[in-house]
Amino acid sequence: MDIFKYSEISTILKHYIGSLPKNGRGEITRIAASLRVSTTLVSQVLSGDRTFTPEQTQMLGTYLGLSGLEADYIAFLVQRDRAGSTDLKKFWQQKIESLREQSLKVVNRVKVDRILNAEEKSIFYSSPLYSAIRLFASVGTKGKSLDEIAERFELSRAKTVDMLKFLVEAGLCELKNDRYFLGLQKTHLEEGSPHLPRHHANWRLSAMNRSQDLEKTELMYTAPVSLSKKDFDILREDMVVFIKKFLEKVHASPAEEIACLNIDFFWIKK
Repeated sequence: MDIFKYSEISTILKHYIGSLPKNGRGEITRIAASLRVSTTLVSQVLSGDRTFTPEQTQMLGTYLGLSGLEADYIAFLVQRDRAGSTDLKKFWQQKIESLREQSLKVVNRVKVDRILNAEEKSIFYSSPLYSAIRLFASVGTKGKSLDEIAERFELSRAKTVDMLKFLVEAGLCELKNDRYFLGLQKTHLEEGSPHLPRHHANWRLSAMNRSQDLEKTELMYTAPVSLSKKDFDILREDMVVFIKKFLEKVHASPAEEIACLNIDFFWIKK
């Protein structure tokens, strides 16, 4: 459940309970026991008549298994609802909006194994081949040999050796008995990184090259549209949630082939 879509504790709880098997039968009792409160209080919170204390909200975050950002979000909702003045309510509402903005950044939704240092980034993001080779090493359970990698990407053995040497030293691949395996699973470029435009361009150029002989089982879609700013924000949030689910599915999926997902959604300025 994406709690950042909702602006009330009552709505968050209703959607959470409704998403459970058997429509969450008995969940109010379980929540009450975890928070050490009465079921009457939980029911009153669900109806919007009351709210939790900050202490109870902290326990609720633990019970729901929320991330740090999500736990802060519900804590701020409660602080806003308990505020005794209009100015204080506005203060907490601004905090809430700020957390919503933070939540839209993919890096805050996706766990990253390691942040590459500046030198490693400059090499890794200079060519999409580094990422492609790294992912290819994850296909199957026996790893890949030097020759298999060189043949797959039509590289010389010397070039392949250089690229693999870097990937192993950076911890992105592992070398075992002359076979290369995937090392760290996830990396991420922070917003504003000078390497980000190159990273996007590398894979978008790869997509353009593939578009000439796209197979029926593959998908490319481009859709310039007109829409409201409100719906733009809603759709952007849906896409961030999809990216999180996409990555969770990918990392749990057996590696049989390598693929690339590009998503672009932006205001047309010129």
